[in-house]
Amino acid sequence: MELIITGSEGQLGMALQTVSEEFRQYKWVFLSKNEFNITRYEQMDSYLKESNRKNSIIINCAAYTDVEKAEQDHETSFLVNSAGAENLAKLSEKYRFKLIHISTDYVFNGEKSGSYNENDIPDPINVYGKSKLSGEKAIMRSRCQFIIIRASWLYSTSHQTFLNKILNKIKTCDVLKVVDDETGSPTYVIDLAYDLVIISEKISSEYKSYSDVYHYCNEGSVTRYEYAKKIIEFSDKNVNITAISSKELSMKAKRPVNSSLENSRIIKEFGLNIRSWEKALKEAVEKINAE
Repeated sequence: MELIITGSEGQLGMALQTVSEEFRQYKWVFLSKNEFNITRYEQMDSYLKESNRKNSIIINCAAYTDVEKAEQDHETSFLVNSAGAENLAKLSEKYRFKLIHISTDYVFNGEKSGSYNENDIPDPINVYGKSKLSGEKAIMRSRCQFIIIRASWLYSTSHQTFLNKILNKIKTCDVLKVVDDETGSPTYVIDLAYDLVIISEKISSEYKSYSDVYHYCNEGSVTRYEYAKKIIEFSDKNVNITAISSKELSMKAKRPVNSSLENSRIIKEFGLNIRSWEKALKEAVEKINAE
C-alpha cells in the first residue's frame, strides 16, 4: 500500500510523518504545497502521470484553514478548499486512486442541541465552512472512490492551535479570558493520524467501493472555557480563568455555537478505539511541557 499525503507541512501532515515511522511496511509519499499544489491541476497531473502507482491512497491534508482571514480572502479559500478538492477527485478518478479527504465540523451552523451525525444537513455560517462544504460536494459529484472525514477542533503539539495558544498565554498572564459559548469536540492529530492508517489499510484491502462521509473526533465534547481549564490543570499552573462571551472578541467570522461531532459510525465501520478528549489532551500537554 502506498499513502500519498498532500499538505505535508500542516499539522495533520506532520502527524502522519511521525506515525509513518511505525508503519514502514508501507510506502509513504509526503508532498508539500510547492511539490504538489492542489490548486494546480496540470502540475498534479504531470506528477501522477510520470509515476506508475497501484493500490495508492491519497490523504488530502492540504487546506486553507484560517477561519478569520477566509472572511476577507473568499477567493483563496474557495480555490484551495473547493477547487483543490475537485482537482484531487478528478485525478483520483483518472488514475484510480482512493481519496481520503479531511473536512470540518464548521460545515454545520451550530444550532443543534446535541452532537452532529452524518445524517444532519450542513449549513455553514462562515466562508471557511462554506468553502469546505463546496469541496465536499465537488468530491461527491465525481466518480472517484472517496471517504470524507469531518474532523473537529484539531490540535497538535507542533502548530499554533488552541492548545499552544493557551499554553503560551499562561506563561505570562495571571488572568485568562476564554469564551464559554462555543462547544465542540477537541481532536488530537496524532490520534487521527493513527486511525487514518487503520482506515487506509481497510479500504486498500477491500474490493468494495467507498463513497461515504464520516465524523471523527476524540470522545466527548466541551466548551472552550472548560477546554482551557483542562489545559491549565494538566500543566499544573495556577492561573485564574474567566468565562466571556464570543461577542466580546469582535471576530470577523461567526463560529458555530455547537459543533460537537458524533463519531460512532466511523468507530463501527473501521473498528476504531478512540480515546476521550481528556486522555488525548493530557498526553499532548505533557509532551509539550517535557520539551
